[in-house]
Amino acid sequence: MNKIFLFILLLTSSLLSAQNFVGEKFKLSADSDNVVFLFEDGNSQGSYIGGVLTKSYLRLVISKKEFNTSFKSNIKKLNKKSEGIIVTENYTLDKYDWDSSRTIFLTVGNKIGSIEKKEVKELLKLKWN
Repeated sequence: MNKIFLFILLLTSSLLSAQNFVGEKFKLSADSDNVVFLFEDGNSQGSYIGGVLTKSYLRLVISKKEFNTSFKSNIKKLNKKSEGIIVTENYTLDKYDWDSSRTIFLTVGNKIGSIEKKEVKELLKLKWN
């Protein structure tokens, strides 16, 4: 009985090593080394290719260490302000005082994603080793 319980516990822990978080307009997943954000590009309506609407996506890959330290710290700083901008090597975070929803915008290249205020609180709770 104890061996079966141990086996199930071991199996469950290995399945949980790849974690996910789903926001309103993005997906966040983590594997053994990286955290990957996937946003539908808010800067594009999409385009038709062969009569099929194809949407554009923003993909940001950062290390777990960067997520747990600088990314969360930057989100937290910006969340406390009414407006601001934080520019890093990989992404830019923007918040505007005219936006009553208090959304934080993430930009990579010319693609834009958004993180709602309630999602920021959930993101700050996440910790991946």
